[in-house]
Amino acid sequence: MSSDDRTEARSGRLGTALLATMLGVGVGLLAAPQAGTDTRRVLRKRLAAARAGLENGLEDLEERSRPARRAVRARAEELGRKGRKRYEEAIEQLEDQLEAYQDDEDDEDGSSLSTVLAIGAGIAAAAYFITSERAAPTRERVREAAATVRDEAEARWDQFQRRRGNGVTDTGTRPDSAGSAPQPS
Repeated sequence: MSSDDRTEARSGRLGTALLATMLGVGVGLLAAPQAGTDTRRVLRKRLAAARAGLENGLEDLEERSRPARRAVRARAEELGRKGRKRYEEAIEQLEDQLEAYQDDEDDEDGSSLSTVLAIGAGIAAAAYFITSERAAPTRERVREAAATVRDEAEARWDQFQRRRGNGVTDTGTRPDSAGSAPQPS
């Protein structure tokens, strides 16, 4: 189809749509049960009634949701208090442990502080790894790697067991530990 054909088809469809719109408006004007001013007045009244109903519905919704909002707010505050309390307890425990390790540092060569810091860093990294959405792809790769390692270990173990024969010779007897004649199994 050439571009001229497409242009004619488009203009034909546009003309048809315009003609249908004009016919629809004309039929609507001829079939209207009231004058335009009366219709507009009726529409204004209906819109005002709908607006009032919507406002009442919103007020009712707000009134009904108020207890739920209060409960959610109270629960959030409670969780916040508990979280702050646990955080402060954890900080206190770390400070106590740090003080204890610093006291022990006099007896040792100072490696206990680095041990505590390494353990703390490990715990923080593990917590981030377990809870962060950004670490989700990494967690998936670790799961896949662990599954691969597990499958490989199982395959090697099975191969080892087959080579070893689970302590059973090809004749179906177990060799005697003293080196005497094989005993039937």
